[in-house]
Amino acid sequence: VNRMENELVKNLFNLKFAAKELQRNSKKCDKEEKLEKAKVKKAIQKGNMEVARIHAENAIRQKNQSVNFLRMSARVDAVAARVQTAVTMNQVTKSMAGVVKGMDATLKSMNLEKISALMDKFEHQFETLDVQTAQMEDTMSSTTTLTTPQNQVESLLHEMADEAGLDLNMELPQGQTGSVGTSVASAEQDELSQRLAKLRDQM
Repeated sequence: VNRMENELVKNLFNLKFAAKELQRNSKKCDKEEKLEKAKVKKAIQKGNMEVARIHAENAIRQKNQSVNFLRMSARVDAVAARVQTAVTMNQVTKSMAGVVKGMDATLKSMNLEKISALMDKFEHQFETLDVQTAQMEDTMSSTTTLTTPQNQVESLLHEMADEAGLDLNMELPQGQTGSVGTSVASAEQDELSQRLAKLRDQM
């Protein structure tokens, strides 16, 4: 058990370090979001709506990614606190120590999916896990970083147009007010909604 505890104490440092690293990544995404927003404004001022939309999608993606990094940081922090308690109260189990294998590489990868799977394994070891962590996981899975919510993109485009002192609808061809062409993400979203509707009908 002592060897297992020593292993966990060593990895406790890695968990805390990873939580800080995830926070740093969140701040990087915030900076990127600001840069992309500035590019949106510039493109709108030049009347280049296609370029503006691309930068708006990038900005929203960076914003969502920032939130995900922040949530994962809080989750890793919570697990680190549980590990610390387990070590302090001599509650280290063999299965808990087993989770530690390959942990270093996973944490260093900063891959949210891999870290999430690792946290799942840790959390499984703690029967009295905070309800908060489960809630975080739910929220996180609903905020994917790959699809860009089109309504967020639209509102960002309008926000930047307002700041630039332009009326966005004036810039667009008639019949396209408020929307600058449908992107792949929203098409996928529609398809997903249709599939869900079919499933509901079958139930």
